Amino acid sequence: MPAIDDLDGPDDLDHLDDFHRFLRISAELTGFDEAELRATGVAHEHHRTALAHPVRDEHALTHLWYAGAWPDEPPSSTRAYEQGLMWRTFHATAPGTSAPGYGSWADAPRGGAR
Repeated sequence: MPAIDDLDGPDDLDHLDDFHRFLRISAELTGFDEAELRATGVAHEHHRTALAHPVRDEHALTHLWYAGAWPDEPPSSTRAYEQGLMWRTFHATAPGTSAPGYGSWADAPRGGAR
């Protein structure tokens, strides 16, 4: 992960109002390119989340992309959790988000008895 000094300046994370700048900085911090970040489908959602927090640092922004949540907060949406970069990093899916899905243990298997 690049150090904050590698960005354009110390104020970069305080001035993320521009979505394209947010994506560029996010790409630098996460190691995923802008197209990959857009492909998550949560880039605009993460941008709104970052703007909602007055204090931003590279760790919080990276945490947002990898975990789908701002540090010490729950994920902003199911999709944000599901699309967290941590799952892509080790080629997995987020627990409870793919077949058989969350809560599937409450039903008997097909053809099985309770």
